[in-house]
Amino acid sequence: MYRKPSLFVLCSLLLLLSACVSKSKYVQLEAEHADAKHKLEYTETRLGYTDESREKCIDSLADCQGRFKEKKLQLSQEMEELQVSLEESQATIDKQTKVIRDLHATRIKIESSLKEQIESQEIKLEEIEGKLKVTLVDKILFDPGKVEIAKRGKEVLLELADTLRENKDQNIVVEGHTDDVPIGLGLIEKYPTNWELSAVRAVGVVRFLQEKGWLEPERLTATGYSYYKPLASNDTAQGRRQNRRIEIILVPKR
Repeated sequence: MYRKPSLFVLCSLLLLLSACVSKSKYVQLEAEHADAKHKLEYTETRLGYTDESREKCIDSLADCQGRFKEKKLQLSQEMEELQVSLEESQATIDKQTKVIRDLHATRIKIESSLKEQIESQEIKLEEIEGKLKVTLVDKILFDPGKVEIAKRGKEVLLELADTLRENKDQNIVVEGHTDDVPIGLGLIEKYPTNWELSAVRAVGVVRFLQEKGWLEPERLTATGYSYYKPLASNDTAQGRRQNRRIEIILVPKR
């Protein structure tokens, strides 16, 4: 009799304990389920953000690639333009170098062929802004009151023409200059002013260089300046001698 109640009580206790453990486990599982569900929802939310960010990144990358290609094309064009500009600059430098070299070579030849006249200061050479100017005092070319080139002047011009003939890349400008003394009675009927006198003397030199010096006429130009471009004051005899001159200017062809 004593054992049966004890067995009954024991079974009841076991059932009760089993029921308690199952409920606790259920609650735990339910909590874990809720936590897992929360994590899943959070992960899905994060995944949504990630997909959206990925799409934005893809769009941004495509935009960057487009701008990169555009910039690359622009830089390529600029490089081509710079290369062309560099080549043009180099060509200009080479041309200017040749011009300077040719003018210097011409000067040396003139200094050699007309050494005596240069030493006596009847002829003066100057290199000015890429040009070579040969200044001849009028007495070496013309007798007083004359427009015809004197014998000595012809000899000088022929010597000069031999040098000028060699370099066909130089044009030749002949300028006539006078002092401010009015034209004398022997010339005033033909040449009323120093304008006519300076121009006729320049033309005479040009014709001689073409006809006797065998220089191409298309390289030659004649200009008269009267007394309006003096080198010195016309108030003194020495100044007037400097102003009465012919200038032969060598100008590189463009």
